[in-house]
Amino acid sequence: MEELIYNIVSEIVENKEEIKIEKYIKNGRDHYLLTVSKEDCGRVIGKKGVTINAIRTVLNSTNFSKKVYFNVVE
Repeated sequence: MEELIYNIVSEIVENKEEIKIEKYIKNGRDHYLLTVSKEDCGRVIGKKGVTINAIRTVLNSTNFSKKVYFNVVE
């Protein structure tokens, strides 16, 4: 799953070397924490959250897990 997240996000951001993805489990569910540079944070979120919601939709449509919880941090 981390590789899929990286592949999607790396096409959006300019500073690919600053992408960090951390997985942790909370309440028995997989959560992913995405860290990008401050300049790229807006690109990943998009206007009114459209881009980040599209990424969540793609991740939730995969067969890897039941539901993906995904947070972005700058």
